[in-house]
Amino acid sequence: MGASKENGRGDSFAAILYAEPGALGVIANIMSALVVAIENMLTGAPTTVALSLAGVHLIVIGGILQVMAAFMSFRRNDHLTATAFVVFSAIWSIYGIGHLLQPVLGPEVMQRGLLPGMIAFCAIAIVLCLCALTVNYILPPVLLALFLTLVFEGVGLFYFWGKRVAAAFELFIVLTGLYAVVVMTLKGVSQRYVLPGFGNAPYNVLLIRAKAQDNKKKEKKKNTKYAEPMALGYIGNVVPATVLAFHHLGYFTDFRPAASMLLFSLLCHMLASFYAFLRHDFFHSVQFICYLMLWLSKGITQTLISLEFHGIIEARINFYGQWGLFLVYSALLVGSMCQGKVVFLYNLLFLVMLLLSVAHIPINVYNFTFGIPCAIIAIVSLYIALGTLVNSIAEKAVMYTGSEVVTQVSLRSYFERLTACCRSQKFPEIKEIEEGPEMDSYIVDTISFLGNTVAAICMSTFEATNGTEALPWVLVAGALIQLYAGRLAYASGSLAKTYVTVVLAAYWGMWALILINENLSASLRAGSVAVLSLHTIVMLVTLVLNKVWLPVSILFELNAICLVLQCFDALPRYMLLVSMLLLGLVCFYGVFAGMVNGVLGSHIIPMGEPFIQERDKDLEELNNGKTVCPAFPSRRTTSLKAIAKILDNGGVCGVPTDTVYALAASCKHPTSIRNIYNIKGRPPEKPICVCLSKLDQLADANPDFSPLLWAFMRRCYPGGISCVVPKGQWLRNMGLNDAVEYIGTKESVCIRVPDSTVLSHLVGMTGPVAITSANPSGGADSTHHDMVLESLGHKIDGMLCDGESNELVASTVVNCMKIDQGEISFFRIGCTPKEIVEAHFEAAKAEMKNKSASVDLDGRENFILY
Repeated sequence: MGASKENGRGDSFAAILYAEPGALGVIANIMSALVVAIENMLTGAPTTVALSLAGVHLIVIGGILQVMAAFMSFRRNDHLTATAFVVFSAIWSIYGIGHLLQPVLGPEVMQRGLLPGMIAFCAIAIVLCLCALTVNYILPPVLLALFLTLVFEGVGLFYFWGKRVAAAFELFIVLTGLYAVVVMTLKGVSQRYVLPGFGNAPYNVLLIRAKAQDNKKKEKKKNTKYAEPMALGYIGNVVPATVLAFHHLGYFTDFRPAASMLLFSLLCHMLASFYAFLRHDFFHSVQFICYLMLWLSKGITQTLISLEFHGIIEARINFYGQWGLFLVYSALLVGSMCQGKVVFLYNLLFLVMLLLSVAHIPINVYNFTFGIPCAIIAIVSLYIALGTLVNSIAEKAVMYTGSEVVTQVSLRSYFERLTACCRSQKFPEIKEIEEGPEMDSYIVDTISFLGNTVAAICMSTFEATNGTEALPWVLVAGALIQLYAGRLAYASGSLAKTYVTVVLAAYWGMWALILINENLSASLRAGSVAVLSLHTIVMLVTLVLNKVWLPVSILFELNAICLVLQCFDALPRYMLLVSMLLLGLVCFYGVFAGMVNGVLGSHIIPMGEPFIQERDKDLEELNNGKTVCPAFPSRRTTSLKAIAKILDNGGVCGVPTDTVYALAASCKHPTSIRNIYNIKGRPPEKPICVCLSKLDQLADANPDFSPLLWAFMRRCYPGGISCVVPKGQWLRNMGLNDAVEYIGTKESVCIRVPDSTVLSHLVGMTGPVAITSANPSGGADSTHHDMVLESLGHKIDGMLCDGESNELVASTVVNCMKIDQGEISFFRIGCTPKEIVEAHFEAAKAEMKNKSASVDLDGRENFILY
């Protein structure tokens, strides 16, 4: 499907539309394992052609296909399978690259360079195997076979018999994989497990009692259509840390064979950051990019040293550029205070390692002060990855991660006092950062600023020391991270910020070329002038971004002039040094402010409103004579306030839901509910349901529902299921008053709690609303706001526009009137399959049977969900 018109993201899909991507990943594993197994069973040294063909097959089939399967698994909210596929993809890709390098470097060099990575992957396989025990019976033996395969592949680097043993385990992977493909294919066709092995697990982690999550904001982030990528990001630290530890502690000296291991870090951290971004998770999206910059830059440095590139090791003692990364990790540590104690200590360990690995330390000491912390980080990363995966599967804190070091309330209070002088009497209030586009914008800004901070401070040494030292940091923190920030900016819908970050990437790319070969300066004169011209436009574009971008763009303009002068061999002495340091410090302010504001979810440290408000093209098109009623884009708070005002005044509006579009009317105005019938031409005997923002609203009304009904609804909400329940005094307790006569039937009413941020915020502003599908009675469901405007726009009072709907059909409506008699029925099968609803019901009955419900003194029911 194409990208969304609204924000550049991919369209939302129901998970079922992704079928069984696990089958694709397993097929790739089968083919890769078979290639390696056949190779291990052959006698004699393979030819260069054979090694090249096998290497390409492993990279394309084992690497690329499994990454595709991982993408789809993340979309299906399957974090364990997605993580496993990324690991398998890296293993086969690295093995394939090793095949291509072996004729060039020789077998002895490859043996030493590949063994540390295999040890790291063995440890990762054990972690995944332990987690797989909580999922099904098939995956654990496959992962155990992978572990043994890696062990004997490592032995096979030195003794031929190890390859024969590894081949046996690789054939086991092939045979088990074939069975798994058959199981998943049948399941994808029949929507149930026909063959055994996948339907249950050896150990059910859901049965473990654990302390409930007390941070509702973090808990909310779980309710998205993307899997949690945190474990993948932490796993991404294991391999590079292990390889660098072995290298600096003297196990191998030539880093070229191990350079391919850096691809694992790049793949894991980039994917983890991107999926955290899709979940609007600020901290993890930024944190994993910090890890990426460290490992990739350190690894490229060691590769350049092995290549004896421009004497990169000669002047390292005077290279102070890594202090930029130390500043960035200091800001990350401040953000870690609101995470668990384990994450805080983990990032503190990184900060200590950075301090012990600055270039000022003599090389013979540096090898130990950097190598030993790397080994410690590799071990700790295994624990935190295991804990994150298990806790994600169990949806509770089974493994210890610790409470917040400092609560968000306390940290926010401290920074509010610290920045009180920056707030005027006219605007004393601190605005909250909205989940969604505004938080995405903060992620993009912070990632771009942290890349610029590190690259600028590293580049400032160009004139003072051997400039080649800065090359890895300029390539990674400058060019690569800016391109990544541009991709995120495009996904968040900001073309202005996309342009800015792409131009900055081009700027850093030009410097990288000069650092690679200073003789290229003359050839790059035209390019440097082009970058300067493009960046002059950037200075104008940044007027629509926050105010921090303006001084950043001015300093970048000065540095762009330095680039042109360098290419024309006319750069004044120390001009670049001063301008780069100033740029780095201003960008660091952006990093620190973005980190604090993003983690705390508030505009606490000032970054400034744009000088020029970016034009909302959607809003202009919607209301410049092209619609018959006022229309507003859903991504703006002002839009929600405008629609809420219309509803509070008794109007009827079209609104997006987690399924198709709906018509909404405030329950404060019974006449507006009656107007919905007139607008749709809806027969009076067809009832209208009531929409709540969260189930707690229903609990506050104290309805006389049975524990079984509560257990069932807690499993259904929020989501694409509507429950028909008995009417009662509780409706008036919610403030519906006379509106009770206009919703539902005389005996029953349908309750809707949609899994939609937009609608949840809107109902939070207005109170309960009456909703029904936004289409003429008997017509097709509206799956885009244009359909609502075309069919009913001349009859409604406002339209909240959100582009394509999340589903193609409305919610599934369940009759719960006889639930206490042990039965439910269906008025309509919608977006949620009948099997899922029935599974929820069976789970609720099992909960009641196990007597796991407890009742508060005020009559509310709380449940321990297994």
